Amino acid sequence: MFNSQFKWKLLYKDDVNHENEILDILFKNRNLTNDLEKSRFLSDELVLHDPFLFNHMEKVVNRLKEAIKNQEKVMIYGDFDVDGVTGVSILYKTLKKLNANVYYYIPSRFNEGYGPNINTFKKFVEHGFKIIITVDNGITGIEEANYLKSQGVDFIITDHHEPKEIIPDAYAILHANLKGEQYPFKELAGCGVSFKLAHALLGEAPYDLIDLACLGTYSDMVSLRGENRSIVKWGIKQLGHTAHLGLRLLRQSANIKTVDEYSLGFIYGPRLNAPGRMDNGNVSVRLLVTEDFEEAKGLVSDIENLNQNRKAKIEDIVYEAMDEIKKQNLQQFNVIVVSKAGWHEGVLGIICNRLVDIYHKPVVVLTKSNGVYKGSSRTLEDFPLHENLMKCEDLLEKYGGHKMAAGLTIKEENITPFRQRLHALATGELYNYLRIDSKLNETFINLNLTNELQKLRPYGVSNQKPLFLLEGFEVIQCMQIGQQNKHLKLLIQKNNLFLEAIAFNMGDLFYNINNHDLLDVVGTFEINTYQNTVTNQIMIEDMRCHHKQVFDYRNKPFDEKVLNKEFLYLYFDKDYGYQDSQLFSPHLELTKDIVIIDIPKSMDDLNMILNHPNVENIYFILKCEDIFSYEDLITREKLARIYTVYRRFKQFKRHDITVFNQLEKMGFNKKLQNLSLQVFFELNFVIIENNKIIVVENPEKRQLTESKTYQQVIEQVKMKEELVLSSHIEFMNKVKKIIDGG
Repeated sequence: MFNSQFKWKLLYKDDVNHENEILDILFKNRNLTNDLEKSRFLSDELVLHDPFLFNHMEKVVNRLKEAIKNQEKVMIYGDFDVDGVTGVSILYKTLKKLNANVYYYIPSRFNEGYGPNINTFKKFVEHGFKIIITVDNGITGIEEANYLKSQGVDFIITDHHEPKEIIPDAYAILHANLKGEQYPFKELAGCGVSFKLAHALLGEAPYDLIDLACLGTYSDMVSLRGENRSIVKWGIKQLGHTAHLGLRLLRQSANIKTVDEYSLGFIYGPRLNAPGRMDNGNVSVRLLVTEDFEEAKGLVSDIENLNQNRKAKIEDIVYEAMDEIKKQNLQQFNVIVVSKAGWHEGVLGIICNRLVDIYHKPVVVLTKSNGVYKGSSRTLEDFPLHENLMKCEDLLEKYGGHKMAAGLTIKEENITPFRQRLHALATGELYNYLRIDSKLNETFINLNLTNELQKLRPYGVSNQKPLFLLEGFEVIQCMQIGQQNKHLKLLIQKNNLFLEAIAFNMGDLFYNINNHDLLDVVGTFEINTYQNTVTNQIMIEDMRCHHKQVFDYRNKPFDEKVLNKEFLYLYFDKDYGYQDSQLFSPHLELTKDIVIIDIPKSMDDLNMILNHPNVENIYFILKCEDIFSYEDLITREKLARIYTVYRRFKQFKRHDITVFNQLEKMGFNKKLQNLSLQVFFELNFVIIENNKIIVVENPEKRQLTESKTYQQVIEQVKMKEELVLSSHIEFMNKVKKIIDGG
């Protein structure tokens, strides 16, 4: 028995009765209600609004055209993430095409931080720049806007982040979410706003740049509805034959065979993010705008190295953070705030995501930087970050972000009260939700359905991949795959349907799954093409097993470290060196994970353990030194021969050496002699008085089965045969039969 990683939230609670219902259910779950919306959602139509619907777009375009005419120096000031570097590249390429005197600048995450920087802007002024355009930042740059205005420099902000109450006094602002803004689509990413500005400057949609807008939009996790859906959908197509030299070489280097959501989020995105996280985001912009083959080749190599370094740093810091959380017992708090000097500031957001997945709690990760602690935070749906950070404003030096992610700066002495305040704010139950579209009967699962689902792509924020709950599927095969066995590949079955399944990053569950276990799985369907064979497979997001599970470790090593559980070790005769093991007693309080070291004394004992309400998983080691011991083969004939000797002596002391030696010469060892004596006593064939054995002359005829000792011996023999000498299948069937009440 094991639980799901997430809290499952079934969006459509009724049973699906017909295949035709499925698309309607998916539309309803995504709040697509009218036919026009549904039609556009499924179509390949490119829906782009008029860029001049932005309140200040005409003003911005006129000013830039004037600057181009007069060859005024223009600086594009971006952000170091994928959204920022793609947005800068879009605008830089556009202005270059129009012969502008244009430059770009990506600030250092470590020295300048996110957003406008007054000292950097002063240098721009010193170098004669007349226009500064921000991309994916700037809406909080009040001081910088005032400074530039005083210097006669026109400050143009293009951004999409949460504005504060006071708006910078800039020359112009392109921000779809500002109060009074007329632009109809409010969810553009920073690169999306750049793309709209490029559209306005060129007088037509720059289709050759839509792949850059696609990369930034997808990586920034904005809504994939409306205009963003068009940008990403068309951008994915464009990436297949991109005009950008750097992206072509990056695709070759990363061996990207298919451009889809996975390659955007897990191959392109992390690589373009790596320079800004590890060094400087200018490297990514240079790659995206260069037309020199040798330069592009060298930049791809640099980015690959930075990405490898990024991954190594992440693994190290995740391990260290988990160690800190354990040492300081931080998991007791509703929000985990973990800090350590020396962690790489550029990867803390990713560390947060990993820790949220591990602990299923909101997480803040901090490291020391220039005398204060800086870091990132990620959360669960029930605990909006920006709203709760506002309630800690007095403890913070700086913060910013949105509902699900934020960055912050804090003094060291405020970390403990900050942790305590967040703990108090995060009262009630917080869940890491997994939204499931509906339960699905196995009769509806086929290639036709999977092909229909592809029309909903690209999946992402506000259009999650369709997730279905499949209940009671039997495991036919389960194996670990991938580097370091990180993933699982399964074959599952229900009735006449066999289904291949892949579970990424769930390799550890291999030790929790047996063949023939019944699983509930949540996942989405994909088409798998291999050697010209097309099959249906489910990509598992989460799974659980409701029933008690039995694990056969009789003939293989039992490694509790791999299994990572708190076990109760039970023995019945001998503990075989297992530390902290306990002798079984019917009164012993059992826990959910039980290890049975040796053979139980009786089927009743085994039955009690297997059917105990606290027990969820039972691991059988069943060590036994004397499987074929002589005393286990006790028979009527052997007992008759021993009794003949007893009658000859009539009476004797219990440990009479003469009787013992005579029986030993006949092949009966001490243990068998003691067992036989106990059987004779229980059948009234002998009387034991004061350590003296008196043989009854004419005992009443009795059946051996009337002896409790004889019954126990026979039961032990039978148990050894069924539990120790049986095959794996025979053993599993026997144990499951007991659990099922057979």
